[in-house]
Amino acid sequence: MKIYLSIALLWMGSAALSAQSIWTLDRALNHAREHSLLILQARYDIARAEADLRAMQQQRIPSLGFSSNLSNSIGRTIDPTTNTFTTESNYNQSANFNAGVQLFNGGLLHNRIRNAQLGKQVAALEVEATEEDVLLSVVNQFFQALFARENVALASANLELLKSQEERATAEVSAGSKPENELLEIQAELAFSEQQLIEAQNQQDLTELRLKQLLRLPVGEDMVLELPPAEDIQPDQIDLLSMQDLRDRAMAVSPALQSADTRVKSAEVGIQIAQSQYYPSLSLGGSLSTNYSSARRMSINTGTSIMNQTVYLDGNPVTVGFENPSFRFEPIPYGEQLQDNWGLGFGLQLSVPIYSQGSTRASVQQAKINHQTAQIQKEQRVQQFTQELEQTITDLKSSHQSYIASQKTMNASTRFFENIELSYNVGAATSFELINAQNRKEEAETNYLIAKYEYLARKRSLEIYLKQSGQ
Repeated sequence: MKIYLSIALLWMGSAALSAQSIWTLDRALNHAREHSLLILQARYDIARAEADLRAMQQQRIPSLGFSSNLSNSIGRTIDPTTNTFTTESNYNQSANFNAGVQLFNGGLLHNRIRNAQLGKQVAALEVEATEEDVLLSVVNQFFQALFARENVALASANLELLKSQEERATAEVSAGSKPENELLEIQAELAFSEQQLIEAQNQQDLTELRLKQLLRLPVGEDMVLELPPAEDIQPDQIDLLSMQDLRDRAMAVSPALQSADTRVKSAEVGIQIAQSQYYPSLSLGGSLSTNYSSARRMSINTGTSIMNQTVYLDGNPVTVGFENPSFRFEPIPYGEQLQDNWGLGFGLQLSVPIYSQGSTRASVQQAKINHQTAQIQKEQRVQQFTQELEQTITDLKSSHQSYIASQKTMNASTRFFENIELSYNVGAATSFELINAQNRKEEAETNYLIAKYEYLARKRSLEIYLKQSGQ
């Protein structure tokens, strides 16, 4: 019967756990990559940069346009198809195809395309830099939540221990073997421990809330944070590398530094873009045009007629007949007019800058200032990155040493408390000594947790800097 009861309890526990959402650090990092608004916004910047690049590249292709005009003329106007005056009301239409291509503009278009390509590279690098920042935030918040959870468990265990001590002290005081002060001292410590548990639970709720907000999860999401594998707490190759080696490796793959360097190159191209305004530009254009007029007519020969006219020969009237051709005028069809009236033209346009009221020089000066600004921003970014990286490396090495030391302190404090507890049970120690030993043990356990999660957070952060985090 006991076996069946144990199996049932185990199954119920497994079912309750499966109903909750188990979150490992890797799952949290992958979720942040897919749902962070900062990363999503940065990815849209790539699409915008790609659109700018395509627009610049297509400017190398000749332009082609079509235009048409339809008008109605009343009164004495000029027929555009014959360039003669007419008083007949008529409809006119003109159609025109235009094409043009830039032959030379001082390298302006070439440099703009280069600048757009660099802009696309910057956008892609900024996505990686943004992702790196988001992942670092997730790592720190994840381990803070883990520490808060274990701190609650630690405070709960300490509270239960004090409750058992209170029960024992109550019985001993009732039996007269202990003074009442012993019980009051334990009860005071018990009340303080209850307060510490409440504070630890509040801190756990707060850190889990911040983690959910960072991951854009519903507040009601039931998260169960999974502890990292035990081997993660052990030193590996990263811990053996020197500060200089780690810094060189991280700076070589840092997207933030690569982005800053690319921005400097883009600013250099910006100077060339501004200087291209000093050079002349040459373009080739052509047009194909035709028109139509409802007033235009064509003559159709309908035959001949004899026109008699009287002339005088030697003073005598003589009637003479002359042949006179007859014509009929009809409108020329629309399609025939368009075919007959087409014209083709080509032309070169040369533009030479002579005096631009200092605008070109000002543009060049501004471009040079932008280049200097980009260099300063690059240095600032390198300085900030180096400081954060060196701080992470220093914290990593010191936190591992603190972890080893705190583990020794925790073991020694635990053994000391156990000895004091045995002495207290046989009446060889006071409640003050017992509570003092218990507080020392709890403080050592807390310091152990702090050092443990500080080391794990710094280690995983450094892996992200070095691009060794499964990206």
